[in-house]
Amino acid sequence: MDINIRQPQQPQVTSEAVLRFTGRVEKSELRAGLKAAGTFRQLRWLAVAGALFIAILGVRVDAEGGSVNIGFVAAAAVYATVFALLAPRQIVTHALRAQQAHEGADCIVDGTGIAAVLDGADIKRLGWDAMTRYHETPGLYVVVGRTGLRTWVMVLPKRLLTASDAELLGAVLDSRLRRG
Repeated sequence: MDINIRQPQQPQVTSEAVLRFTGRVEKSELRAGLKAAGTFRQLRWLAVAGALFIAILGVRVDAEGGSVNIGFVAAAAVYATVFALLAPRQIVTHALRAQQAHEGADCIVDGTGIAAVLDGADIKRLGWDAMTRYHETPGLYVVVGRTGLRTWVMVLPKRLLTASDAELLGAVLDSRLRRG
């Protein structure tokens, strides 16, 4: 089966839309997308490293032996709890609010990248050069990229696409980005 992607291999500005779809990303989809992109894994490593550092600050070794300051151990536990349990929830909530602020926007995939368009005006356009990789789950395409020092994640639910459009989007992403 041949798929005509209508995508040039070299970046080229085109106004022709390859795909256009509209819909709402659910909270569970955002959570699954962020998990697939590795956002929570990185956050857990930060929590472990920070908690370990704080706990080590409370250890004192001298000629008579050593001691552990229980205050530092408690602070390490609080730090790990905040970063490992509460921060992921805040990230998902923040992403959901940002998505809801642009309710009704169309998602357009074309030769320049992926754009969110509301009433004919670009809200956010992310070029192919800013995208680094993508992940595919049974229900989502998750695109990851960098703009300056910021890493961003774009969740594209397959349920918003027809089966042939989901296959086309997968082929476009395969031709432009590396699979993560």
